[in-house]
Amino acid sequence: MVWVFVVIAALAVFAIAAVTVGREAFRLGHEAPPTIFDLDEAVEVVADALPVEVQSRLSYDDVREMVGAELDHLRAKGVFALPGDEPVAPADDGDALVVADDDTVAVVLGEAEALGLDVTDTDVVLVIDALHAHLRDIGAVGPQAT
Repeated sequence: MVWVFVVIAALAVFAIAAVTVGREAFRLGHEAPPTIFDLDEAVEVVADALPVEVQSRLSYDDVREMVGAELDHLRAKGVFALPGDEPVAPADDGDALVVADDDTVAVVLGEAEALGLDVTDTDVVLVIDALHAHLRDIGAVGPQAT
């Protein structure tokens, strides 16, 4: 008689475990993983994506400053948030949030000039494009608007 209770208890434990593991596996399989942004990794990826002639002129510190300026700009637009924060869009009118390329280049170029970086407009555009490609690759932002 004791063996019957042991078998029933073992089957009940297995059923509960199977349901719990199955439910969590389903939830994790259908939920997007959180995107973790690493500044050092981003700077390395962006710097490596630049053409050789630009790489020879820009240091990693220059790239880091421009990446930081762009991230500050994206955070101000409500597209990007620091770990633990939620992005705050200026106004929720139901439309997709779009960041204009010319506005982005102007902001980053202005910040680069304020920091005394010796960069051209083309350098800034290439760094921004490489950063945006990296952010799309890691799933931090949506696709480019057409």
